[in-house]
Amino acid sequence: MIVQSSLLICLFLLISGSCEFFAEANYSRSYPCDERKQNGSVLADCNSRRLQEVPQTVGRYVTELDLSDNFIKHITNESFQGLQNLTKINLNHNAMNNDGMNITDGAFLHLKNLRVLLLEDNQLHQIPAGLPKSLKELSLIQNNITVVTKKNTSGLKNLESLYLGWNCYFGHDCKKIFDIENGTFERLTHLKVLSLSFNDLSHVPPKLPRSLTELYLSNTNIQNIGQEDFKELKNLTILDLSGNCPRCFNAPFPCKPCYGNSSIQIHPLAFQTLTQLRYLNLSSTSLQKIPATWFYNMSQLKVLYLEFNYLVHEIASGAFLRYLPSLEILDLSFNYARTEYPQYINISENFSKLMSLQVLHLRGYVFQELRKEDFLPLLGLPNLKAINLGINFIKQIDFTIFQHFHKLSIIYLSENRISPLVNDIRQDYTNSSSSQSHILKPRSAHTEFDPHSNFYHDTRPLVKPQCSIYGKALDLSLNSIFFIGQKQFEAFGDIACLNLSANGNGQVLHGTEFSAVPHVKYLDLTNNRLDFDDDKALTELVELEVLDLSYNAHYFRIAGVTHRLGFIKNLTQLKVLNLSHNSIYTLTEYNLTSMSLEELVFSGNRLDLLWNDEDDRYWHFFTFLRNLTRLDLSFNNLRRIPNEAFSNLPQSLTELYINNNMLHFFNWTLLQQFPHLRLLDLSRNKLSTLTNSLSTFTSSLQTLLLRQNRISHLPSGFFSEARGLVHLDLSSNLIKMINKSTLQTKTA
Repeated sequence: MIVQSSLLICLFLLISGSCEFFAEANYSRSYPCDERKQNGSVLADCNSRRLQEVPQTVGRYVTELDLSDNFIKHITNESFQGLQNLTKINLNHNAMNNDGMNITDGAFLHLKNLRVLLLEDNQLHQIPAGLPKSLKELSLIQNNITVVTKKNTSGLKNLESLYLGWNCYFGHDCKKIFDIENGTFERLTHLKVLSLSFNDLSHVPPKLPRSLTELYLSNTNIQNIGQEDFKELKNLTILDLSGNCPRCFNAPFPCKPCYGNSSIQIHPLAFQTLTQLRYLNLSSTSLQKIPATWFYNMSQLKVLYLEFNYLVHEIASGAFLRYLPSLEILDLSFNYARTEYPQYINISENFSKLMSLQVLHLRGYVFQELRKEDFLPLLGLPNLKAINLGINFIKQIDFTIFQHFHKLSIIYLSENRISPLVNDIRQDYTNSSSSQSHILKPRSAHTEFDPHSNFYHDTRPLVKPQCSIYGKALDLSLNSIFFIGQKQFEAFGDIACLNLSANGNGQVLHGTEFSAVPHVKYLDLTNNRLDFDDDKALTELVELEVLDLSYNAHYFRIAGVTHRLGFIKNLTQLKVLNLSHNSIYTLTEYNLTSMSLEELVFSGNRLDLLWNDEDDRYWHFFTFLRNLTRLDLSFNNLRRIPNEAFSNLPQSLTELYINNNMLHFFNWTLLQQFPHLRLLDLSRNKLSTLTNSLSTFTSSLQTLLLRQNRISHLPSGFFSEARGLVHLDLSSNLIKMINKSTLQTKTA
């Protein structure tokens, strides 16, 4: 018997996280950290380990050290003794009290190779003194720093990126001016990135270094931009001035507008030297006009954000658009005039000059009807790929408009009032309009903000990549299409990705509704009330590969009516099916049948009732899914699984998820039925015992997840000959002690 030392790495992970086995580990483990090699570096992950000090067991060869999300209060000259190879230290999120982290002067000075130091969210009151000259990136976001002096930066001559945002803002109840001594950044001649966002500056700091390429001044209470403020910053490619003189209506945070709701005052020639600018953010600056002079020398500008302003009239005139030949992304969202609900949108002829435009965001303009003539200025744009018209409360759209955009790949019409189209007539089931008929929801539902995200612009993709990867995408979610007529999609014959979620649709599908879009491969019908009583449902979609029917529980919950899913067997190309959260507790058919299906999500249903001990009708429920490799049975209220039902799962399975149930017992012997199973998730159940020898029943298993159960003991032979196991998670159980012999495996 040979004890494989690499398996010993499991021992202490039971407390802090998952347990991983490395059959050929070429580095050692230093408790309590995980060490791994990546791209020539050695990383020590010590994050979220409840550490109160820097562990002294970190290997001297480690180059990157992650100590984030711990309880470390003190950093001294001894904290990193002997770690001369460190190039990066992450100490983010370690302050758990108002006193903040205490850093001894010069604590990092001896780290001659240190290039990146992250000290975010630590309640620091000043920039640490005595930082090494090698430092290139320093992040002090979300601290309590309100004064920055030339002395603070005097030793940082090689610094390239400095992040000081979110130190004095509404969330900190900061009542001070963020004081920057004149010339503080002047001698940082290598500085390229400077972030001062969410600090009360009141003006652009003078004497900024000419080396800057990125400058972030969002929400800094700057009300005036002078002609000289950016004059020397000729290398600037990114400038963020958003949130200065903000538009405060519906703001999800304490918001103070400028006097009289006035806009930020920017000199007509303030940007004249910024010839290299690629990105400009002027969102939420209460702008009513956009002087064309701003853009006279911005021929390289690619991204322009103008959300949350008052630019309805500027959108209609738009002289500035003539000077943006390279612009690729333009966001004019939420520029609506309060209390107004115009019949049509009015966009300038000058939009036709944006020959490089790829993405146009026009959310929150708020209008009733879209006609072809309204979009004429856009029709000739040769590179336009995505149009975002979400949250406009549109009731009528001439869908044939979109046939004239030959490169368009994303049409986003979510959260409008589009209704069913029958015989070329759109049925209007909405209430009569009035100037008060729209109330825009707040910009964010979150009370906490990510200081690393774009505060005003959602950077998530309009359409989830899993859908848009198939081709042209149409998103009609959150509208009022409560039934689908045959003419509904006649203008979208080339659509491959279609989202119709949350439309209140309760019809029986008969296999004709989607005849006009035969190339759809991904169909999202979530959050509706669909009835699948007809076996021909969706059969017109002969190329359909992914079907999401989650959250369609309405008819499945009603007793006494048919509950059918027989149509699935007729979808011959279907690979992924999501039936989650439908409360399925009985079905007219006793099994699902498909020769093509590879992945089935069946979470959030009632297998506890389908797999009743006294009712064997559904024990073969999944048997005839002959090519299924991934099956999710989580959240099914399972207290036990009948052996017959488990044995009749498809033998082709490679991943099986039974997490978040109420299992007290699991029959490990039945794993012999699944020779290809690589992952088994039994997390968040009520299991208290394990098998004596895992390898007796499975040799294929690589990942076993058992976190948040009631396991208090590991049998001595549990790992015996378990050579294939790579990842084991036993965190959040009741294990207090493990015998060393338990972690031994036998090899030849």
